[in-house]
Amino acid sequence: MKRIFRFLICVALCLTVLCANIVVGNAASDEFFSKVDMLFIDSHLEGYVGLGNTAPVQGACTDGKYAYFGFVSGGVCTLAKFDVNTWEYVAKEQIINMGHSNDMTYNSDKGYLVVANNAPYYDVVTLIDPDTLAPIKDVQIKEDIYAIAYNAKHKCYVVGLSGTYDFAILDSDFKVKEKFTGVKTGYTRQGCDCDDDYIYFVQSGGNNILVVYDYDGKHIKDIPMASSDEVENLFHVGKTFYTSLFYYGNKLYRVGFNNASKIAYNVSYDSSGGEGEMKPTTVTYGESTPLAKNAFTKDGYFFAGWQAQRTCDGKYIGFENGASDYEWLDSSDVYNYVLYDDEEPVSETVRFGNLKLYAQWIAERYEVNYNSGEGVGEPLSLSAEYHEEQTVPELDYAREGYILDGYTAQRDYDGRVYGYRKGSDKAEWLSPEDVHERYLFRAGDTFSAMTVEGAVDMTAQYKFAYTFGEDGSTLVEYVGVDEKVNIPSNDGELKTLAEGAIKDNEIMKDLYIPAGVNSMQKQSISNCPKLRNIFFEGNLPDEIDGECYVGQEAPVVYEIRGGQPFCVGFLTGRISVPLLRLHAENLEKDFQTKFNEN
Repeated sequence: MKRIFRFLICVALCLTVLCANIVVGNAASDEFFSKVDMLFIDSHLEGYVGLGNTAPVQGACTDGKYAYFGFVSGGVCTLAKFDVNTWEYVAKEQIINMGHSNDMTYNSDKGYLVVANNAPYYDVVTLIDPDTLAPIKDVQIKEDIYAIAYNAKHKCYVVGLSGTYDFAILDSDFKVKEKFTGVKTGYTRQGCDCDDDYIYFVQSGGNNILVVYDYDGKHIKDIPMASSDEVENLFHVGKTFYTSLFYYGNKLYRVGFNNASKIAYNVSYDSSGGEGEMKPTTVTYGESTPLAKNAFTKDGYFFAGWQAQRTCDGKYIGFENGASDYEWLDSSDVYNYVLYDDEEPVSETVRFGNLKLYAQWIAERYEVNYNSGEGVGEPLSLSAEYHEEQTVPELDYAREGYILDGYTAQRDYDGRVYGYRKGSDKAEWLSPEDVHERYLFRAGDTFSAMTVEGAVDMTAQYKFAYTFGEDGSTLVEYVGVDEKVNIPSNDGELKTLAEGAIKDNEIMKDLYIPAGVNSMQKQSISNCPKLRNIFFEGNLPDEIDGECYVGQEAPVVYEIRGGQPFCVGFLTGRISVPLLRLHAENLEKDFQTKFNEN
């Protein structure tokens, strides 16, 4: 009975342990995503190294400050060094007889890189000085390996055993501590990496996979990597993992496969001609992080915000012409850039690589240059403070037959014009070809912040002083400011001066009425105190209202004959038209008599 009891206790304990392992296994598996999140950073890394666009990348690793890649072509490995914050190329060294250089790692305890040669030197690793990239020595080990990674916490190497899916743990002197049987996935074995908790193998074929084990050799999960390019390696800085893939262009990705490895990107800052230094900001994708406070300065300018460019493809965030939503665009397609404020929180600004912010500067002062356009008048240049409100001045620009209607604005640094798009009632700075109607600034109007640099040209615009009726035969209104007024014939169509056509004009002295006008309606000319002479470029009109003119002074009336003016009387509201016409006829007779006598 006691034996049976002891047997049942053992069975219960075994089941407890088994269930515990099952629970732990499920919990570990649940830590990982259903697929690897791959975020593109850059491509053609070999191009930066000067290897053309064909040398495939093999092993890669990082020491936390720099990333190291092995590009293998023609039996030669070109070991290249990149800055992991900016991914700028730093240095390179060509090394002969380092095999396939299939994988590499950094031993932080001893301060050197370790390269797994693989074919044809399966049992050889090469130690590399990370500062000079020169080989220190070759070390022959007792196992054939194709992949290698070092973990400082466990003071051990993880290696993939050549020709199998198995792997082993080596001590820091490359001696075997333990071997494990790996899962036969059918994929091509490539590189590996490890952190304090897990071991990771990347394998290519189809869409590639990331195979995860723990340090007890337990298989945790296979995670699809969702890329048809050939995955080559895996390495990490802190909790940020990277991989590079090859298929006619070496592509660098940041990868995330669990909550601990969430994607982070670096935001670097460029002064755009200013002075000072700023350290990059690291932003975890999806987690709100404030940008750094601007520390750059530029004499004569103040900071306006940050223009953003992502480094993976050089695109900027902005608006296309006429678009209401911003997006990542080539610089040639950007109509207006999105500017980020100083210390603005960002979280999902970019899912594709690092971000570079360029300081945007606004000149403290700019010039406002007034000119008379098609009229006459002296130009005027005024200096304006950017945020100060300015007032459009009263200027005596003039154009014969026209009145000053206002000023159009164009800034010189990019040629944009202030105006309206078709269908819009909001004025904005537009390329000239996009302007449906230009905005007119008039005397007394105010403005500020017209341009971030350079000058704004304010060009006088004029409005035709004459308004004709719909059929063109009637002058409805004249509103000009000329002393000598020549009413246009409107291509011979003008026949009538309407009531109120010329009134309340305190400038006009001489009025010329074209041939063809045969009717002047009641009070067609009124309240023009300086009007002294009226010239008819032809015969007097057939229909002149007896009160066509209203005013205190009676202007002298002339008919122009043969280019010479002949006085025919005075125009008042009291003189009859027949009498004025008779006077003109008598003058004609007198002229002819005197001409015949001579």
